[in-house]
Amino acid sequence: MSSHTPVMLHEALDGLRVQEGKWYVDATFGRGGHTAAILQKGGKVIAVDHDDEAIAYGSVHFVKELEKGDIKLVHANFSELGTIPDTTTRKITGILFDFGLNSVQLDTADRGFSFQQEAMLDMRMDKRLGVTAKDLVNALGRKELYDLLTTYAQEFRARTIVEALLRNRINKPIETTTELAEIVEKAVGGRKHPGDIHPATKTFMALRLVVNDELGSIERALPTALDLLEDSGRLVTISFHEGEDRIVKHAMKTWEIEKKGTQLTKKPLEPSMEEQRENPRSRSAKLRIFVKGGVK
Repeated sequence: MSSHTPVMLHEALDGLRVQEGKWYVDATFGRGGHTAAILQKGGKVIAVDHDDEAIAYGSVHFVKELEKGDIKLVHANFSELGTIPDTTTRKITGILFDFGLNSVQLDTADRGFSFQQEAMLDMRMDKRLGVTAKDLVNALGRKELYDLLTTYAQEFRARTIVEALLRNRINKPIETTTELAEIVEKAVGGRKHPGDIHPATKTFMALRLVVNDELGSIERALPTALDLLEDSGRLVTISFHEGEDRIVKHAMKTWEIEKKGTQLTKKPLEPSMEEQRENPRSRSAKLRIFVKGGVK
């Protein structure tokens, strides 16, 4: 099983200011790295994830904590926080969102997130969802594909990529990750310099965001999270994509104007150079902190 290194762990814990015996929501449980750190500091955790494999992992690796009642595992999308009894019947002192994929999802070939491994074009974080990336690539029209790539990935080569997709799917559906990656690479050319991202990176990201309605989920989840927090409770978010961070930034700025609390991070915190070297996937991370009702 692949391991997952939690991003900006120390900064997230500092932002939450974990207090012994208080309840915290880890809204993106993944492999439980942030949850484990909160528990070690004496906090109690409601761990939420829409990936059933994450919940199964938690039920095996947090047995003692589950038996003691220090952790509650909930299989749900974080946009559903307001309907989860475990979150609505307790005083919540802090909520953490770590958006995007965890390393295990990316490294598990059959999930279809990575262009580096052969797999069906799936990309569903929650297997209960109906639409896959394969469905989008083969069913969307020219304008819809163009809008998907430009809106969700700011892909400046969108027209070229879309025309290549349309040409290639005439004879047979585009079905696998490597097939899609090769189509994009042939259309726009390979990497120009060592260290450049793969030319299909933005295409894969845009498809993943749409399949899982990630940005819509964030927009719905943030107001609910603020409502659930007790006075002086802390909301910490870690974003990996401009669209994610833009939604968080706008929400926190609006809350501050409405005098609902204080944003502690006018500019987002970023991972240290050491962390970026040790965990390259952390490079684009941006962490923001909001205190409900303000700092007292």
